Amino acid sequence: MAGEKILVVEDEGISAIEIQECLESLGYRVPSIAKTGNEAIQEAFSIKPDLILMDITLQGEMDGIDAATIIKSFMDVPLIYLTALDDKETFKRMIDTKATAYLIKPIEEAELRNNIELALKNYELRKKEIEEEKRAGLKDVQIFMRSVLPELVANMPISERSVFLSRFMRLFEQNMKPLFHNYAQEHSEEPYENLDEEVKLKIYLSWVAQLYENLGFKVQTRARADRGAMTVKKCAWSPSRPKDVFLCLICQSIMQLTYSWANLPGSVKEEPTTGILQSVCKFDYDMSYDAL
Repeated sequence: MAGEKILVVEDEGISAIEIQECLESLGYRVPSIAKTGNEAIQEAFSIKPDLILMDITLQGEMDGIDAATIIKSFMDVPLIYLTALDDKETFKRMIDTKATAYLIKPIEEAELRNNIELALKNYELRKKEIEEEKRAGLKDVQIFMRSVLPELVANMPISERSVFLSRFMRLFEQNMKPLFHNYAQEHSEEPYENLDEEVKLKIYLSWVAQLYENLGFKVQTRARADRGAMTVKKCAWSPSRPKDVFLCLICQSIMQLTYSWANLPGSVKEEPTTGILQSVCKFDYDMSYDAL
């Protein structure tokens, strides 16, 4: 493995240069060296490294573990600590950040090389396993929503639908909310919480459109200033249950729930319309505070 970007966080100039030269000789890229915890956080969001080498004792009030805690709360990245400390309290704090490894200074080149290769390899394997689990879980939910849900609703007594809706929405949130947050993080140049509301809305609409398209719907989205819309041009549920308003209620509930995950003001409202060839519906997103 070579060519990966590595962020080096080291406040001793000579040590930082030695580490950089060593990494570059091994084929890695070192686009930046940070000397403080604040610099480490800023550079991590800026360059999105494949791995971070983090010294613990840094200039300023924030040490490397504090900086790593903040970085790891926003991005999943392999982390190796470099330290001259070997006490139990420091070790416990390092464990809490889910570090891949820690190396005691002075560090041999072979030791550094082997730990970096192992960290990157394990990270890729774990990432693939997580993606496979996500795809399997998402596939199950999608199959249920696309094929089973319409038929299940068709044979469900009206008296049982309220309880079913509540249980279904809990299941939907449990499976889909983490996927939305992962999507938002992957499509953000900075922490999602720091984005403008207009950018957040575009990310949300992109995700929810993808969700419905994977269910067999045809949709169109648009976003402008503090307003957005998603128009359903083809409903995957309507051919089998064209007059079942309960399916529409489920769809509306999904829109309202997912919009709440986006951490945006305002509201989402459904506007049913009838096209010449097929039924369509439109969801309007109004972020103006007058809509609250």
